[in-house]
Amino acid sequence: MNNLIDLYPWEYERGFDVGIRRFTANWGRPDAAHYDRSKMEEDRKAQAAAALCEIAVARYLNQYAHLHVWHWSERNKYQHLADVGLDVEVRRIRTATGVPVRKTDHGKKIFAARIVDAEYRRIEVLGYIEAEKVMPTLIHQKKSWCYYPLDQLKTIKTAD
Repeated sequence: MNNLIDLYPWEYERGFDVGIRRFTANWGRPDAAHYDRSKMEEDRKAQAAAALCEIAVARYLNQYAHLHVWHWSERNKYQHLADVGLDVEVRRIRTATGVPVRKTDHGKKIFAARIVDAEYRRIEVLGYIEAEKVMPTLIHQKKSWCYYPLDQLKTIKTAD
């Protein structure tokens, strides 16, 4: 299976729609304390890119992308829902050499994907890691999250 996904026009349009809706749902919300705004992409671009990566991973896996949007005040209600299917979280990688895995990812597969063109129309699915593989390290190191190296991600091998 090809890990480069060229989005269809309707997928591209839907990703940007979801991205801008997520952006406005978080309008006025302060950044998390650990964010460094100088290293971050503008939120309106980052939200769309994340949604496009979710669409690409869903197509790669032949599963449903939920593309959920909710106001930040409802996070506790919906944060347990997967991005794709029943157990797939998608993390968009921009500059990091690892994919973030969190304690809250318990029971999920974490897929890493990145945008490979300036127009956000081509996405590379980098691979995945089962969160359970990382949990013992998080518990031992008393951390809530860590980066799992991209070069150690699993890939799915299927016939094209």
